[in-house]
Amino acid sequence: MLKAALYTSGIFFAMGAVAHAVRLVTGLEIVVGGFIVPVWMSFPGVLIAALLAAWMLIAAQRA
Repeated sequence: MLKAALYTSGIFFAMGAVAHAVRLVTGLEIVVGGFIVPVWMSFPGVLIAALLAAWMLIAAQRA
């Protein structure tokens, strides 16, 4: 059961990293509560989500 949870979370983090990367490439505008979120905020989003995805997938392989 632990492996399935780690793989699932790894896949969701990977999808988040891909979504941030797509936003960086396309320049998609996101508005939250009337505030336009700058595109540069997706840089740390890609990095953090990709690192978490890798961590979860590696942990799943070792479990």
